[in-house]
Amino acid sequence: MTDTTAHDIMIRLDGLSKRYPGQQRDAVASLDLDIRRGEIVVFVGPSGCGKTTTMKMINRIIEPSTGRILLDGEDVTEANPDQLRRRIGYVIQQIGLFPHLTIGENIATVPKLLGWKKDRIAARVDELLTTVGMDPEEYRDRYPKQLSGGQQQRIGVARALGADPEVLLMDEPFGAIDPITRDRLQNELLRLQAEMRKTIVFVTHDIDEAIKLGDRIVILQEGSRIAQYDTPERILTAPANDFVRSFIGRGASLKRLNLTRVADVPLREWPTVDIDTPPEAALEVLRGVPESALLVVDGAGRPVSWLLADDLRAPEGRPLSALGTPIDHTVEPRATLSDVLNELITARHSVSVVLDDTGVARGVIDFDQINETIREMRSVAVGEARAGLAEVGSGAAPQERE
Repeated sequence: MTDTTAHDIMIRLDGLSKRYPGQQRDAVASLDLDIRRGEIVVFVGPSGCGKTTTMKMINRIIEPSTGRILLDGEDVTEANPDQLRRRIGYVIQQIGLFPHLTIGENIATVPKLLGWKKDRIAARVDELLTTVGMDPEEYRDRYPKQLSGGQQQRIGVARALGADPEVLLMDEPFGAIDPITRDRLQNELLRLQAEMRKTIVFVTHDIDEAIKLGDRIVILQEGSRIAQYDTPERILTAPANDFVRSFIGRGASLKRLNLTRVADVPLREWPTVDIDTPPEAALEVLRGVPESALLVVDGAGRPVSWLLADDLRAPEGRPLSALGTPIDHTVEPRATLSDVLNELITARHSVSVVLDDTGVARGVIDFDQINETIREMRSVAVGEARAGLAEVGSGAAPQERE
């Protein structure tokens, strides 16, 4: 058990089990688990381990056979399931937007059921659209079929947050999205969580997604037996058993890149010129720096293009806005170094431009910075391994985990 107080625990599963009629074994067997307030806890494990069944028991879509569910200290095992579900947001892979309702009406579903007044509902809809990065004026009156898959998934999250629930359940929400959009949605979720601090239970089959998103990870074996419940760092550096080691697979060092975010790494400066700079002046700047290109930014500091010397030797009279090549790769501070590594493989000049939330360029990140981070990780891992060996050699008992 953890050393947390009762107030710290938002969800407690106490001896939770599920056995379906006609089956000889439990799908979920006597599961005990505490989920802390304001954390993202990711359930991950092989197919059939019971992770989705466990999630659906939390909001009673599936009724448990035995055991208790406590929500913020309240036993909700026998509560009205419809009332319970209105306290918990739910996001699924298939999204499940109502096709005959507008985006605004979809988001307003639960507030309407709770009897909110129209002006309060309208304000909440616009607030949530803005929160998930979609202009209310542009999207409020559209229908789901008019949105891309990634936009629909954002609306699914907004709808789940409609009544401002303390708990959000997410069942493989990004599993059907293309990899690029999936990375962006993961980063968007982390941005939202930094603002809202919801208690989120997230189900995935992807250990890399679990490492990137989770404050804590539950690795499940068959029957929802917990193989390890720990922080991503500890799971990668101190797997509890052979099952966990096998599930993580090879490349644990690279997986640790999912633990470090761009915001944690000192950014590299890059020679920059304003878009109104005369080409001749820009060429002089380029001649005075070791880099092979200049980064052109607009008046607000947002990146516009890359400029090479050949671009600046173009016929006279052409402004910088008509020269160079568009910016091809940018990353946000919340992106992981694993995200950056994927971007750098195809990026021009082997750098990605780092943007803040307003789109302003704050610097760049490159392979050298990632290599340095990997070297630091290796050094820390070696130190931890030596400390562990020394502890064992001294006969000291290992420290109890949280």
